Amino acid sequence: MAHEMKTPAGSSAEYGPSYGTRPGEGGGWLTFAAALFIAAGIGNALWGISALVNDDYFAADELLFGDLSMWGVFYLLLAAIQFVTAWLIFRRSPVGTVLGISLALLHLLVALMSIAAYPLWTVILVTIDGLIIYGLTAYGFEEA
Repeated sequence: MAHEMKTPAGSSAEYGPSYGTRPGEGGGWLTFAAALFIAAGIGNALWGISALVNDDYFAADELLFGDLSMWGVFYLLLAAIQFVTAWLIFRRSPVGTVLGISLALLHLLVALMSIAAYPLWTVILVTIDGLIIYGLTAYGFEEA
């Protein structure tokens, strides 16, 4: 059941379940997703810098594979990708939406691997990733 709505120009437009969302709706979800990618990028950059500079902070014998320098560079690259993704989402780019969904889905799957060790933290991360994926899929592909 569609509803008729008068626009400021005087023409009418129909909105309803089968007609999609109103233009500009969902901007808060996209800003939320971009802000979370910035926060994650800052966190990963700090982890990467710590791994490169302060070897005593991490126990190298607990690493599954690789060394601290490799992991430091990996986290710095991940942070750079997250910052670019946030910038693209702020610009309402479909590439940013696809990249954001991919990163959030990958993080969700990786977080699920630690559910036995950190159940509450994993549930929080999975919930946040789910909200990011919802916001980007529901509102990230609208035409500007």
